[in-house]
Amino acid sequence: MKKTETRLLLFCCLSLMLMACSSDDPEIPTDSEEPDVVTIEKQKVNLNADDYKHQFIGGGVSIGLFLGHHYSMNETAQDEALQLLTKECNMKYFQDYIEIYPEDDPAYFDRRANYVKAAKEYQPNLEFSLVGNKFPRDLMREIVVDGETLLVLDTEDPAIYDRLAFWFFKLFEGFKERGVSVEILNVVNEPDLDRTFRKYHYGLDGNTKEAVARVFKYAVPKFKEMLNDPLINTLGMEIPLIMGPSTISPNGCIDYIQFFKNEHPDVWDGIDIVAMHQYENGANIQLFNSILNEAEGKPIYQSETHALKGDAVGFVTAPDPLKAALSLSNLFSTAVNNGVSSWFYFENNYPNEFHPGGLLHIPWAAQQPKPYKHYYAFRQLTSTQPESSNIITYQTRSTRESDIIAFRKSGQDTIYFNYSNYDVNPKEVSIVVNNTGKKIKGYSITTTDENDNGALIETQTFQAAKDTLTFEANRYSVNTLKITITD
Repeated sequence: MKKTETRLLLFCCLSLMLMACSSDDPEIPTDSEEPDVVTIEKQKVNLNADDYKHQFIGGGVSIGLFLGHHYSMNETAQDEALQLLTKECNMKYFQDYIEIYPEDDPAYFDRRANYVKAAKEYQPNLEFSLVGNKFPRDLMREIVVDGETLLVLDTEDPAIYDRLAFWFFKLFEGFKERGVSVEILNVVNEPDLDRTFRKYHYGLDGNTKEAVARVFKYAVPKFKEMLNDPLINTLGMEIPLIMGPSTISPNGCIDYIQFFKNEHPDVWDGIDIVAMHQYENGANIQLFNSILNEAEGKPIYQSETHALKGDAVGFVTAPDPLKAALSLSNLFSTAVNNGVSSWFYFENNYPNEFHPGGLLHIPWAAQQPKPYKHYYAFRQLTSTQPESSNIITYQTRSTRESDIIAFRKSGQDTIYFNYSNYDVNPKEVSIVVNNTGKKIKGYSITTTDENDNGALIETQTFQAAKDTLTFEANRYSVNTLKITITD
């Protein structure tokens, strides 16, 4: 064979080899197209099944802003919306914000009372809370602050707190006449909000803490006097629990508690439920521990918040609907693990295609309500376990990429374990029931993640009880495990 023929043959062979290894073949990636290697992190959790902390009573939700949108649907859709909030959830409280007298708009009170009564068809133990900070016009006066005209409580009127107590009474009476009792008076709302209109809202020329204290000190006792007088309280309304200060943040709650204790101990004595929101510093565990220490055994509620505020998951890059579900889990787990007994979401429904403020998407004249993705996280966390289950303790290594909260109804053979994975990668989670001699008989997993919305994705019953349960938490997921254990 001639040298030129040999060279040609070698060239053809080399060309065929290069073609065989080209990047057009999907089974042989080039160096620049190597597949990503996903590292599955492992985490072990030791559950202390018999180490009971406080009880979680149940969830709550405000019904204030878009109730008209609910009534714009047909009756079948209205019923479906109420079932999503009550039958499908362990909804313990509805809360409303009203700034008129019943005689100002009787139909308005009719609609709201009917909404509560319809909800009680599915959740008979549902309780009703009224927020008392949106004062009617006749209790307010105009002031000008830095060129801005504001309406504030008229504390220059010497009878203002008697008149405020009368308005509280009329609110309660308006609902009682329509067949709805009110169990909680949430006296004020976010007095620590750093905005001019809120600073001056309670009167006394912006001396907010003192002004708020006087509402508790003078208006609330007068309101109770009216309820205790059968000549005035002809409907037999009961004295509600008094909740406050319902600050925008847990650190604001601490400030107000300490002010009440130091300056007005009778105000502190008159508060039955300590409350705060989580719009600011809502993921700060130390603040909740401080509230627990300051509360002196009084129940602690988170009386209003919504997702994507005050959490610690800002590093998550998931789409907004999924991130809202993760945010909700972070806020809930922080609060309820550290002393909160009931956790209220901001609103029942919103008209927006996506909005973290509401649980249900209900545009005007909707054909049916559509739960937002974070609704499913709310349902998993608040409502999988029985009402008034205890939070139990656990041990695991600390990580910002996950949240854990676990419940057990005292004496029952089931643990409700919630694990939220905020990592871009899945996690392998191993669960051991600690120091009790108990073993795991079986489990089920419900998940909200990129693909699923509160879906039951796995159920297993073991032939022989096991010491350890291992499952994989998908990336960006809220997982609720119902774990049955041996006695």
